[in-house]
Amino acid sequence: MVWEEFRAGASTILVLVVLGIARAKGADLSTTGADRLQEFFQKADAKSSPVTILSFGDSMADSYDSLAYVLMNRLVDRMGIAGYSLVNYRNTLLWNFTNGTQLVGYSYTWFTDHFQIPPGGGVWWEMQGSPGGISSDQVGLFFAAQPQGGNFTLSISTNGGPWAPVLTLNGYSPLPVGRYTNIALSPNFHRMRVDGTAGTNFIIGPQLLNSRSTGVHVAFTYQGGIGLNQVTNVPRSIRDPIFKALAPDLLIWHMKEDGSAATGQRMLECEDWWSNAVRNLNVVYVGTPWLSIDGNYTVDQNTLVRSIAQSHNRTYMDCMTPAVSYDWMRTNGYMIDGTHENIQGNTYLANFAWDSLNFFSLRVEKRLNIQAQSRTNAVLQWITAPNIVYQLQASSNMSTWNSLYMAPGDGTTKTYTNNLAQTRQFYRLRLTPN
Repeated sequence: MVWEEFRAGASTILVLVVLGIARAKGADLSTTGADRLQEFFQKADAKSSPVTILSFGDSMADSYDSLAYVLMNRLVDRMGIAGYSLVNYRNTLLWNFTNGTQLVGYSYTWFTDHFQIPPGGGVWWEMQGSPGGISSDQVGLFFAAQPQGGNFTLSISTNGGPWAPVLTLNGYSPLPVGRYTNIALSPNFHRMRVDGTAGTNFIIGPQLLNSRSTGVHVAFTYQGGIGLNQVTNVPRSIRDPIFKALAPDLLIWHMKEDGSAATGQRMLECEDWWSNAVRNLNVVYVGTPWLSIDGNYTVDQNTLVRSIAQSHNRTYMDCMTPAVSYDWMRTNGYMIDGTHENIQGNTYLANFAWDSLNFFSLRVEKRLNIQAQSRTNAVLQWITAPNIVYQLQASSNMSTWNSLYMAPGDGTTKTYTNNLAQTRQFYRLRLTPN
């Protein structure tokens, strides 16, 4: 909320600006808690630094065809791009390795794809269509130090030039521990590479970031077929430092789990992990759509997930009700198999999320300005944006509100003059998707 006060003669006019959106009514598994994304909106709207958004989960959270992927595309289109971390997205972090380096799936070291590098082995990352690399002024590396680890080098290539070693890092620790290092660079196009020198080292993923950007810092951490038990089996000594270094502003959680007490306990473990590692983290839990063979599976899971969201002051996004049923989604050409939506299906669901979570209003001007034309008239002005409906409302008690004006935005500044019937008048501007 934004409060503004204007004094006209002996009268005081308070202006209250609020952002709202109609939500589903009545359903126990409806979307709830969109107002709990305030920290994310405040940072995004401030346009002062990159905004880190993390997609977290199993194959439902993948970086090439998922609800989170579609939302990430729309957020990048709205806010711009600041950089990338961990897993390939839009062919920006395509990995290459040599001399015995292996891609490892789930392990005790990390719960998603990561790299095992022997002495003499190496891995580097390329952006398709950009041989010079990614526009950045900071590169970082996430890795796990452990008893079999040893030294390895981090090298940088600038604007397509040769690899230049910039750091020697130590991957040894008597106990497993997550580590992160970063290097400030002059703004340019950069690539990064890791080469093993001694021991067996485990690299979790890269980071290439333009710290001067106010766009989206994209991060994906997912593994097809993974369960929450495989996430929580990775030691906190690894997970905590990695998550703290990544420092997401928004985490979008989407997994196919069951509604058991064991799942609930693991979700609570994740909540403890996240909240201790990152302050002011906002989380959206996605209520997963239907399966081909379902029974009560999806309802039970979503009941649990929604309760976790509510009890931890999180947001829950209902994607079960808009999906109607598995047969309905399949008939409309929205499914790729018995579990996963295709890009059309994920786009269909993302449209609901975009509106219900108020993402439609990101970086849209929301201020309501007021001036006194006389003791009896107030002139109100606001800047509009396309695809949003603006409703100006007034109240004398902040309980009963009357609509004064409503129209879709068109990119122009709107002006409304109101005759004051009270010595004190409250106004609010309500934004909803068109």
